[in-house]
Amino acid sequence: MTAWLATLLVPGAWWFVGRRLAVQRQGVPSLAVHGILGFLGPAGLMCWRGRPFAEQLVAWAVGVIAWAGIFVIRDPRVFVAFGLVGATWGTALGLKTLKAIVPTVGPPASPAPRDAPADEHKSGSAGGTGFALELRCPTCGAALAVPVYHRMARCDFCASEHVVIGRTDILTVVIPDVIPNVGVLTQAVVRHLRDRRYLELYDTRVRPLTADSPFARDAEQGELPRLIATRPSPLVEAVEAEVGRAADEWAARIAPRVRVRAWHRFLSPYWHRLGTLYQAAFGRDRDGAKRIEFAVTTIEGSVSATAFPLPEMGKLSYLKALRPFLGAPEAACPALAADVGPEEIDRKVQQLSRRSSELTITPIAMHSTLVPEVVALVYRPWHVAVVDLDGDELAMLLDGGSARVEGQAPTQQLPTTAAEASGGEAPALAPSRCPDCGADLPFGPDSVAFLCRSCFHLVELRGTRWTSVPYLREEPAAGHRQVPFWRFPLRLRTASGTLITDIPHLTDGIDGAFDQIGDRPQTAQSFFVPAFRTRVSKAGVQLYRRLWPAVQGWPRELSPERFGPANPPERTVEVTLSATEARVFARVYLALSFTQRDLARAEVKGVRERFLSAELEGDAELVYLSLPEELLGPLDGLFGRARIMALANLEG
Repeated sequence: MTAWLATLLVPGAWWFVGRRLAVQRQGVPSLAVHGILGFLGPAGLMCWRGRPFAEQLVAWAVGVIAWAGIFVIRDPRVFVAFGLVGATWGTALGLKTLKAIVPTVGPPASPAPRDAPADEHKSGSAGGTGFALELRCPTCGAALAVPVYHRMARCDFCASEHVVIGRTDILTVVIPDVIPNVGVLTQAVVRHLRDRRYLELYDTRVRPLTADSPFARDAEQGELPRLIATRPSPLVEAVEAEVGRAADEWAARIAPRVRVRAWHRFLSPYWHRLGTLYQAAFGRDRDGAKRIEFAVTTIEGSVSATAFPLPEMGKLSYLKALRPFLGAPEAACPALAADVGPEEIDRKVQQLSRRSSELTITPIAMHSTLVPEVVALVYRPWHVAVVDLDGDELAMLLDGGSARVEGQAPTQQLPTTAAEASGGEAPALAPSRCPDCGADLPFGPDSVAFLCRSCFHLVELRGTRWTSVPYLREEPAAGHRQVPFWRFPLRLRTASGTLITDIPHLTDGIDGAFDQIGDRPQTAQSFFVPAFRTRVSKAGVQLYRRLWPAVQGWPRELSPERFGPANPPERTVEVTLSATEARVFARVYLALSFTQRDLARAEVKGVRERFLSAELEGDAELVYLSLPEELLGPLDGLFGRARIMALANLEG
């Protein structure tokens, strides 16, 4: 009777232990624990892992039979046989779990700071398109992450909308420092040491197992990634998980022994540039036919503003919500002098502008113009720490923006004086009110001009002052959308000084002969340039191409009177392209006027002189044209700001 009681109680005791571990949320056991518990008490393992009750009951039955081999049958072979059944079951469960937790075989990137101080509430969206500026909502005081190219922001905390005022030519900003005290600094160092330990263990335990899986070796024993990805084996995944746990345990043991002996904080300046690149190129397509194409690409980049040897800024997604330098707590830190001027970022961007990745032809000759939109002097916080671990001193350089160790501390003299901000007051937010009637302006974060829905004035912000912008418009029609265009007179001054005033003389004469229009004299023409940006460069060009024949050369009745409440427009497109930038766009937009017939005999010299090197004269006026929804509807999602191409850092 005692033997049978022990046979039932031992598996039941393991079941109870598993339930207690599950209640205490002890986490996921290691692969070895899966096997051991599966052998001794499979019901406890199943209960710990939260398996269904029926599965736990079957595991309990397996445990009863196994322990009966010890207490009742007294045959160790029965105990071992059914114990191995439970161990196999537990190991399979462990492999399945670890496979779900660890999906890759390569060493993971260093984790984000887990113990960094929590950021205060930030409303608004930076949109994932480059860096944003942290501004305070004037209504509720919440911190808003406003992309630097946005002219309006919405506070998700209090639902208020505001316009950005006080923008200067050069923004002076600072990356928020997430290492405020020695405790956070120590945690960052321990994370770095843990990552180093992980890589050491990975190279000795995991790398040999992956030699024939994700990598192939050449004759010189170098690693060459295979073109066809292979899924890692469960064994590799399990060993990698064990390596991660071993690194975590090692870091927990050394953390109390890490001592910061010296700590110095300073700022380093970087130049940052954001702008739009307009390109027109003459070349050949895949079939060898001559064509003139254009591209519109938003680019940004950064370079160091000091000769002091420090890491590069890195990819621009690093720049999250930056603070205006004036009034920021980081402004009191010592800073390196900005001894490299903004011309360095200009030179780098000009080198970048020679690229033609957005063009659909192989260019022979090209015209490129970069319209700068944001120039910022970004101060990046750095920390130099001398750390003692069991008598060994380590001098480390930490990035204050990410709380990551970036390498060894520099040996040069560090700054001792604080930086002085220049460029006037920082941008701020103001309520979005029409200056004429006081009504709320429609929300348009990328807009350069706002059409009031109450009085139908078109207003723009110049510095801190509102200015009314005159416009022409067509009569609104049902099922139509009012789309803004800049109307330019066609006054194209060629490199030789010739003035071209109509499209036939431009296109037919590009090959040096007027064989289509003969000796017909020029007439004064105008052409319409879209006054809005598009979200994606190549698809945006397709939208512009679609609009060209729909608006050019058609007689239109335009009224100088603004829209009225009697017949308001159903839908309008925001004005997101200023007249100054539209002039640059107009130069490349004229590329759509050329046909293959025009270019069949064209030579590079003539194209350069009459188009690529020509200048556009005359002033533009804003016009709202009424276009049908069936023309715009299929491409409706393209209206808005172009996706920023964060082309890494320009130093690399």
